[in-house]
Amino acid sequence: MQNLLITLELQAKNNSLEYVKQLPGINELEIDEEYGLVLISPKRQLYVIRVSGDMDVEQLMSIQPAVKGVYGDPKIEAIDESIE
Repeated sequence: MQNLLITLELQAKNNSLEYVKQLPGINELEIDEEYGLVLISPKRQLYVIRVSGDMDVEQLMSIQPAVKGVYGDPKIEAIDESIE
């Protein structure tokens, strides 16, 4: 299972996590509620959510017009410099 970030274009009246959770295509994914719905571009009304799971990105984008992009979200950790 992989972690992904999904960029969504949402109107002001629909910019809630509860609204996003019921959208077709997205309602089948495991949404990271602690990450929440994050506004990344007020001018373009773009938001991002983090999800877990396997998905067909092209199918998701064809089902859900609010989806503007899907991106990997790799886990980033500090390097243990004591290893030689």
